[in-house]
Amino acid sequence: MSAILRQPLLLLLCIGVTLFLSTFVGYRLALITGINEDAHRHEHLAGLREGLFVLLGLLLGFTVAMVLPRFDQRRDLVVEEAESINATWLQAQVLPEPQREKSLQLLRQYVAVRRQFSGTTLGDPAALNATTEQTKVLHEQLWHQFLEVEKQNQTAIVAAYERTLSEMIGVSEKRLAAFENRVPEAVWIIILVVAAFQSFITGYSMKRKVWLSLTVTPIVIAVVIALIADLDDPHSGLIRVQQSSMNRLANELTER
Repeated sequence: MSAILRQPLLLLLCIGVTLFLSTFVGYRLALITGINEDAHRHEHLAGLREGLFVLLGLLLGFTVAMVLPRFDQRRDLVVEEAESINATWLQAQVLPEPQREKSLQLLRQYVAVRRQFSGTTLGDPAALNATTEQTKVLHEQLWHQFLEVEKQNQTAIVAAYERTLSEMIGVSEKRLAAFENRVPEAVWIIILVVAAFQSFITGYSMKRKVWLSLTVTPIVIAVVIALIADLDDPHSGLIRVQQSSMNRLANELTER
């Protein structure tokens, strides 16, 4: 299921077809049983249909409320990380040699690794683990250079550089946590089950075949679910968190 959620077009197709078939099966079963010929039963089915539709709407609205703030947070963290790296770069320029040159070189490598992190997905744990490990190694190397400067008792330089370096390391951990924070699969399963039942009852409550009702509702529901899933996975799919700040910083550092 995780693999399908990372491919919005495939998810749209699968859900759309599934809900359409569920609606059509409900309609055919209603014809066979003749349940809608009884006005009292039809009224109950119509009430159940509307109730499930409201429940599905609430579930989708709840999920959107979960996803949108997380998407904004991931976008803001890209800018925050670019700013923290730039601040660390500026502070590193006043370090004594040879720590200055070593730290600047490590920061150039760090930007490249963080840009690579932006292209990883949960579907490729090997690549994600590799970029995470590279990030930690560079953290340790940069911190080692800081400790070398600290031994020289340059208090003012050490204090400013320690603050920016600590912030940079902290932002990288925030980005990783935000990247791994997704809508639980249990929520997706509940949404899909409710959507399938709602589509079935929609067809089951139809007295005659109306292709507009058989097709439009499943398509609309599938589009909304695919959109939410796409927003929940900003490293793949059609909607992605822009890396403009990080790309601009990488270009600037190569020119310095």
